[in-house]
Amino acid sequence: MDEKNKIKISYNKNDSQEEIVKAKEQQAATQLNKLQKTHEQTSYSKFNKIPTIRKKLSQSSFKYVSLSIMTALFVSLALGFVLLKLFVSVTEEAAPTQSVSGDQIQTTEASKISIDLPSLEAKVVQSGVYTNEETANEWKDKLSEQSLPSIIWLQNEQYYLLSGSEDKESTVNVLVDELSEMEVPTYLKTWEVESGKIAVIESQSSIVKSVINHLEKHTLHTVPMEERDQMLQSWSEIEGNDEGFSQALKDWVSETENGLSWLAFAQALESMKK
Repeated sequence: MDEKNKIKISYNKNDSQEEIVKAKEQQAATQLNKLQKTHEQTSYSKFNKIPTIRKKLSQSSFKYVSLSIMTALFVSLALGFVLLKLFVSVTEEAAPTQSVSGDQIQTTEASKISIDLPSLEAKVVQSGVYTNEETANEWKDKLSEQSLPSIIWLQNEQYYLLSGSEDKESTVNVLVDELSEMEVPTYLKTWEVESGKIAVIESQSSIVKSVINHLEKHTLHTVPMEERDQMLQSWSEIEGNDEGFSQALKDWVSETENGLSWLAFAQALESMKK
């Protein structure tokens, strides 16, 4: 125990009372000092805890704010990507339509010219006439099996099976005899194609005019094979050709028999009329 806290006992009555009072005062002061120190330590501890709590709260709030910002950015980027894909797909679908309906069509139409198709007439070998295309194709296949080519021509809502023409008159007579021996009903008749105007690509007009001239004179069979090849090559180098006329040229180059080339060209030209 400290010297200050010691209690002195005196046999002097007055001195004893004074010493007791002083001792009690010292004890009270000591207790007061202890209480003040304890209070300061407690206050200091509480004061230090407040910034820590605030720091934790601020860190937690920052995390939530950052997470919200990142989520918003991600959603915005995803929506932007989807809208961009939709825009690109719509643009790609619209672009060909604009191209086809614009300059390309105008260029194709501008490159075509109109030429006159005179009336054409020839004697043909008719192997049958049918009310539906299916039956006509069946008989056409039967003749093909016998190495007798033919074409089907729709006219007046009937399907005519034609096996030759008078482009080379001798072949017509031979064909009639062959079909008779095969018991295929044949009929010689005059076939007509009405006059009109046809639209052709300007660079191909000379080929079409040359073919028309041979059709009128029935001289397709007199054209040399070299000239036929040149006409087919020139025709094939240009886009936008009529399919029927192209096929007729190919068959002509392969030297189709029985005057079928006259029928094939005449049928193609009739379909090309305006």
